Amino acid sequence: MTETATRGELASAVAHGRREYLGRVAYRLAADLSLVGLLAIALIVFSALKPDSFFTVANYRGIGVTQITVVFAAIGLLAPLIVGELDLSIGYIIGLSQAVVVGLISHQGLSIALAIVLTLLACVGVGLVNGLLVVGLGINSLITTLAVGSILYGVVIWYTGGEVIFENIPQSFQSIANNEFLSLPLAIWYGVILLLVFELLLGFKPTGRRMYAIGGNRRAAELVGIRVKTIVIGAFVVAAVVAGIGGILIASRLGSAQPELGPQFLLPAYAAAFLGATTIRPGRFNPLGTVIAVYLVAVIVAGLQNQGVPSWAEYMVDGAALIVGVALANWLVKLREERARRDQLRAFEASAAEVSGPVPETGGAGER
Repeated sequence: MTETATRGELASAVAHGRREYLGRVAYRLAADLSLVGLLAIALIVFSALKPDSFFTVANYRGIGVTQITVVFAAIGLLAPLIVGELDLSIGYIIGLSQAVVVGLISHQGLSIALAIVLTLLACVGVGLVNGLLVVGLGINSLITTLAVGSILYGVVIWYTGGEVIFENIPQSFQSIANNEFLSLPLAIWYGVILLLVFELLLGFKPTGRRMYAIGGNRRAAELVGIRVKTIVIGAFVVAAVVAGIGGILIASRLGSAQPELGPQFLLPAYAAAFLGATTIRPGRFNPLGTVIAVYLVAVIVAGLQNQGVPSWAEYMVDGAALIVGVALANWLVKLREERARRDQLRAFEASAAEVSGPVPETGGAGER
């Protein structure tokens, strides 16, 4: 009877453990792929509502191309965000990049290659200034990058004279983003390459692990020998260069430079970065989740506009996405920390039980 009961209890425990494991797996998959599901739902709903205008290759292709600059801005933002800093100059760097590269070609008559190199060097300089002000002088990154962005905006207005630059732009420059490869514009392929590079850097290289360590606990990272200051400065430089490339791409796509272009990419980029932290690797800023978030917001905006909703809805969607993204990301971080504490407690209890060993049986009153 006792043996039968023991076997029943063991089978029940195994079944309970299996159910608990499957539940954790299902929960993890749901969390990891939540935005993917929402994106699929949005595509299905808007395509069903307006199949003739929304459910078309041209529409999907347009969404893919127009969001490439947002993709570059959002992925660039990940570097400072991961190390625990903010960069509000990203949009202004895009504006500077697109103005300088077109201006150097149109006004100064430089070759396309030289103009691109000089533009990216200017972006490196901006990133260094941001990093040195934050790390060297200890100025809050929000204040620093907001101030630098304002200066850049003034520089762009001065350089362009407040007018659109569109003269003497060679077709070869426009082909950088607009030519096609395997039936897709090159701009989309640049985004794919950027995504792969950042996934490799952040997910599989020591530099990525060090960046996450700095963002998790900067003091502890310093104590274990991580060069925190160098990596933080490098994060600002990387963000500036990636945003600069995004500016070059939009200048190539439009074939012009616009003095007001740039700042409007800041809010969508931040919304995508925080919303992307709720999927793929919940609680962590990650490139793939960021790209999914970019296109989720873009599909919602395009779908609403296709239904006749005015253009101001885009700003409302971006703002709502940022609020939801920040709230969910913070909640997921707290949830992950709580789970880590529970796992540590369980491991401690298990090790304590192994050390103490089984309780010895005592003999009956009649035993000697």
